[in-house]
Amino acid sequence: DKNLWILKPTNNNRGNGIRVFKSLLAIDDHLKRKPAGSQVVVQKYIERPLLYKGRKFDIRVLVLVDNNMQVYVYRDAYLRTSTTEYDIDNVQDLFIHLTNYAVQKKKKKKGEKRERELEEDEIDEDEEEPQEEGNNLSLAELSAHIAEVYDGVIDSTHVMNRINEIVVTVMLSVWKRLNPLREKNTFEVFGWDFLLDEEFNVWLIEVNTNPYIGCSSGLLRSIFTGMLEGAARKCLDPYFPPPPGFNKEDVPDVPGADLWDKVYPPESKKSAAS
Repeated sequence: DKNLWILKPTNNNRGNGIRVFKSLLAIDDHLKRKPAGSQVVVQKYIERPLLYKGRKFDIRVLVLVDNNMQVYVYRDAYLRTSTTEYDIDNVQDLFIHLTNYAVQKKKKKKGEKRERELEEDEIDEDEEEPQEEGNNLSLAELSAHIAEVYDGVIDSTHVMNRINEIVVTVMLSVWKRLNPLREKNTFEVFGWDFLLDEEFNVWLIEVNTNPYIGCSSGLLRSIFTGMLEGAARKCLDPYFPPPPGFNKEDVPDVPGADLWDKVYPPESKKSAAS
């Protein structure tokens, strides 16, 4: 069995500086070449992830903490897929191991030195690429894949229920560190990354501030539009009432705006009954 580790700088994002190592000794050698005071996170790498058509994926889940310190999980999570077939023996090729779009969009094409890097909100419309548009999949597509390949042993509902449990547990563990100055009228959307292993266990990989909300695919454009509209309705509308004579019913409906599910604090029995 392999025993891999992944190293991530604490002050970078978009996959910059991430490396995969086969031993702690190799990590030690790597750190000795870094400037003094460099801070990194070293995590145990999950060597046997569940694969989608032979490639690694993770699940990006958007989590909102509103001004009342209530925690919501956006129901439409999505998958981020790699472009290269999974190979546990190759730790050098980050197109195998990192699913960040910022990394995957730089993948080299056959016969070219380097693919042109797409703009932040540009949709990848290359029909010759065998992978998914923008390297994204919906939860429904995950369920369909599991049903076809694994006889539906679980589905996305099971996965999201477990993710909600993990979100609550983690939030409670850092509750006193969230908004320590108790500043009013603040909210934040976080990007949580989860991974399924080949036994369908759900693992939290990391939590990101300032998550990517570029529309690199039609799927993300749909998800982010509803997600942002719903966040604004929960966190801004209560403090900015409509002007006199304005009818809220005249506001166009935005699909997905109602998909923020509160996971903490739990609803009281009295309110739930009513």
